[in-house]
Amino acid sequence: MGLLQKEKNRNAAKARNSFVTRKVEKKLTHLTDIFKSNAGAYYKNIETGVLSRQINLQGFKYLDNLKLVYNWENRFFSVNYNLQLIGEVLTNDKFEEIGDCHFEVVFKTRTTKWECKEWTGGDMAVKEAYLKGLANPLIMNRLRDLDVIDLEIKHEKGSNNFQISCESMIGSATWIFIPPVTNLITPRPDECIKFYELFELLGDTMVNNKI
Repeated sequence: MGLLQKEKNRNAAKARNSFVTRKVEKKLTHLTDIFKSNAGAYYKNIETGVLSRQINLQGFKYLDNLKLVYNWENRFFSVNYNLQLIGEVLTNDKFEEIGDCHFEVVFKTRTTKWECKEWTGGDMAVKEAYLKGLANPLIMNRLRDLDVIDLEIKHEKGSNNFQISCESMIGSATWIFIPPVTNLITPRPDECIKFYELFELLGDTMVNNKI
């Protein structure tokens, strides 16, 4: 199943070596610093990659690290760098192995609901408990507040973690050709905290699965 990651754009290598992308890297560093400062004592260190930053954390109950990735997308008069957040949530002794599973949020015109895309655990009662838990108003409110899209959760049998991925307009960047300028949708401190809360709430739902 592997790490949740957007399929690479075939022009991404060219974009990553461009002058524009080097400017956007500075925006991503600034964005990472904002998330770092709002992690407070939970911050441990940062691992830097091309168009990606991994914030390693300590002291959260479930969230071990949060990766910020810019996925490149070419538009007519601009280049969009869409922010993908990938969190690793660790299991503990409250977790009972369920096999491979995959949950995602489906957004429709007037409804937002969770669906199970893969389930190999066998116990349907556990799956239904997951779906009920994921629909917790505390989780759903944060999805709306943070303009979250493409949210999915995956677990591989035998692993000690869940991989949670989503995208948000908050934190994304755009290079506009005319006039040449780079814009960043800068998150507020409370929005950064809500992202951390979202991943912790999802972790609590997925790890505490004994019924």
